[in-house]
Amino acid sequence: MKTARHKATLIIAALLSASALQAADRTADLILTNGEVYTPQGWAAGVAVKDGAILAVGDAAALGAYRAPSTKMVDLGGKTVMPGLYDMHVHPLGAGLAMSECRFEYGAAPQHILDAVTACVKAAKPGEWITGGRWQAVSFGDTPPTREMLDRVAPNNPVALTDISGHSMWTNSLALKLAGITRDTPDPEGGIIERDARGEATGLLRESGRDQVKRAIPAPSLEKNVKALDTALDTMLSHGVTGLVDARVPRAGLETYAALADRGLLKQRVVGCLHYSGDKEFEDILRNRRSYERARFRTDCVKMYEDGVPTESHTAAMIDPYAPGADGHLHEPARGLLLVGPATLDPLVTRLDKMGITVKFHAAGDQASRTALDAIAAARKANGPNGPMHEVGHLTFVKPDDLARAKTIRATLEFSPYLWFPSAINDDIIKAIGPDRIKRVWPVREGLDSGALVIAGSDWSVVPSANPWIGIETLVTRRAPDDQRPGEVYGPAEAITLKEAIDIFTINAARQLGMADKLGTIEPGKIADLIILDRNPFKIPATDVHNVVVTQVIIDGKTAYQHP
Repeated sequence: MKTARHKATLIIAALLSASALQAADRTADLILTNGEVYTPQGWAAGVAVKDGAILAVGDAAALGAYRAPSTKMVDLGGKTVMPGLYDMHVHPLGAGLAMSECRFEYGAAPQHILDAVTACVKAAKPGEWITGGRWQAVSFGDTPPTREMLDRVAPNNPVALTDISGHSMWTNSLALKLAGITRDTPDPEGGIIERDARGEATGLLRESGRDQVKRAIPAPSLEKNVKALDTALDTMLSHGVTGLVDARVPRAGLETYAALADRGLLKQRVVGCLHYSGDKEFEDILRNRRSYERARFRTDCVKMYEDGVPTESHTAAMIDPYAPGADGHLHEPARGLLLVGPATLDPLVTRLDKMGITVKFHAAGDQASRTALDAIAAARKANGPNGPMHEVGHLTFVKPDDLARAKTIRATLEFSPYLWFPSAINDDIIKAIGPDRIKRVWPVREGLDSGALVIAGSDWSVVPSANPWIGIETLVTRRAPDDQRPGEVYGPAEAITLKEAIDIFTINAARQLGMADKLGTIEPGKIADLIILDRNPFKIPATDVHNVVVTQVIIDGKTAYQHP
């Protein structure tokens, strides 16, 4: 009798224990209520989170089942909750370092630039490098910048200023001297050293023509890099960016990410694209890349530069020639620079594809994008169709027939920077390629209609702000924010809907990263990477979207950013 009662007691205890465990499994750590939650199934009033994952989505009554005394309850007061955003092409370390360099407004007048350099020289020690940017060629009219201009304000300091595209550099005589560039220095492969009528270097350096100067500039310390990267990533976080692809990571960048993560400071999920340099250094980094990986940092990506930019530098590789100059003649290079040809590119992409590594191409011109797509097609033919989704990046110009084949070869279309609207750099582009081709600049609508996967990135600091809401708004309007260029619109036929734009920055990015089952939407079972907004972007004019304020960012179910 006692034995029977004892068994019954054990059974009841076991059932109660199981019931308690089941209840504990349903107990949320955090419940957000009284808001507008954006989900694939429509709008909901709240979301419950447990152990860093989304437990449930629904109204207050439904979410009440997951509440316990330990649950943190947050009344959203009508605020909007969306999945975290992804910037799929950005350079945060460079952007962070630029914050402490000699700075002036994008597109500043020449005298304003020289005044800024004068002030920077006064604050520097004699002989100390003055670096910074970003100047714009069109601001100089038909008289390009020269080393003599900088010599007058910085005779005793080497100066190297990056242009608005990030692909040209303006230097003074001392910088050229320290870099060892003379009239006898040949143009490097894939680069240009601009020269005057006497054959002397003017101070303008294009693409790999900058490399000697860059090597002469003292490299920042690891501590300076860590501080710069941390600052830049926090800036992006404040705009709701919970994940990103760093589009060019040399060894120093890998060391910086690893150090940041080891100190517990890496909040976002980051993919670092190894910089392809075609030398032993690249092969060594490729072999040892896993040693830099951390829980939120992976390195299964390689960045390939196929060309430059379609500005007055004429370095983007174009199928058709650039527009004639002011003198009515075509200026060389008339069709730009193709930096890596098929003979090298195709076998390289095929090798990386077989290794499971995504290739991200810099391809601003239509010849560059065609060459990149050809390389992807070659990899598919050699290795089969199921390799990584390689990204053809920038796509400022791309022919319709090339867009049409992207889906077939599983190529991702990555549009960047956020410049698909009237802006300073586009003035340079129009001058270089003529007004007709601007009608199809950054053809996002065509890209979506092709059925290929479309993603986007800021390319910060090519653009002055990492704010993705600028990119989202202008994908819809194709106009400059705040009506900065009244009446101007670029490629109105390429405008897309707000939902399509949001998808590009969320679920499309997750698909590209192979994490669509874990990220990109707010659904039960997915990781709780959430952003809370002060307004619903779907309930305001499209022209107000860039003013959206992110009040809170949640990563893995925990607050990573709180608006002050």
